[in-house]
Amino acid sequence: MLKAVVLLLLGFVGFSLQQKCYQSYKVECAKNDQTIEWKDFGNNSYALVKEQYWQQDAEKRCIELGGHLVSIHSKEENDFVHNLRNNNSVWIGRNKLNDPGKTGLTAGHYSWSDGTPDDLPVLWDKRQPNEPWSDCMFMANREDNFGEWSDYFCDQNPPVYYTPNPPYALCKKPKA
Repeated sequence: MLKAVVLLLLGFVGFSLQQKCYQSYKVECAKNDQTIEWKDFGNNSYALVKEQYWQQDAEKRCIELGGHLVSIHSKEENDFVHNLRNNNSVWIGRNKLNDPGKTGLTAGHYSWSDGTPDDLPVLWDKRQPNEPWSDCMFMANREDNFGEWSDYFCDQNPPVYYTPNPPYALCKKPKA
């Protein structure tokens, strides 16, 4: 009986820390940069950071690791990123947060957070865009999603059927 109570309490504490972790209380989150595995494609390295963030916190985490949230510039790169995410929902670095011409909630132009050229048409999921007031993009983990992009709010959890929720960060940096 005592063992069961201890296990239950440990499970609750672990769940509580996980909840706080993705609610931007990063002090309580264990960051183990040694477990992050970088994969090369072209002139860049990419990593799926299995830590849950809202989009702007995901970008900050990628900067800590020497990169940015992934920017995508070809169908081949998009396919690589899609395979790397391994059926997880992930933030990509495309957003409308820095658009100086943004005049309203639905206005604005998407750009990459790393400042690279916007040279690839938006690869919208067939049901997207569907959040007119949103400013960020992610790849959802639905069965019928093959790397297409979805729009959503930068500082809110996507619907519960997307996992993980909030999404992981997918970082990109120049190859060393």
